[in-house]
Amino acid sequence: MGNALYMGGPGAGQRAKLGNQIAIASTMVGLVEGMVYAHKAGLDVAKWLEAISTGAAGSKSLDLYGKRMLERDMAAGFYVRHFVKDLGICLSECQAMGLALPGLALAHQLYVSLLAHGEGGLGTQALILAIERLNNTCLDKKPE
Repeated sequence: MGNALYMGGPGAGQRAKLGNQIAIASTMVGLVEGMVYAHKAGLDVAKWLEAISTGAAGSKSLDLYGKRMLERDMAAGFYVRHFVKDLGICLSECQAMGLALPGLALAHQLYVSLLAHGEGGLGTQALILAIERLNNTCLDKKPE
């Protein structure tokens, strides 16, 4: 997560990690949806990623995973199965807090769909596969 920062008493570090996972989950959904849109719109997705990387849409997730998704490199830096576990904990914590985070719930379901396809051993960038399946497309082919 970057620099070690004291977040507070017992459990605060775990809650900080969960907040990090929530932010990553929704960021990844936005990134892969944008990539699939760019692909279907006939854009060069690599050039599109380069164009948005220095603006407000730029992110560490884009830097780490954009090119890897285009190259179909799904090797895990962080496994889908572990991310699903973390997002499930996030959802349980949110329920206990009376907190509704629909982006988190959507991301969790999309990642669970990867588990259903036997893809829990892939990296979190494999989310592109779930969005491609939903849209009957694949970024390693020319747009239909």
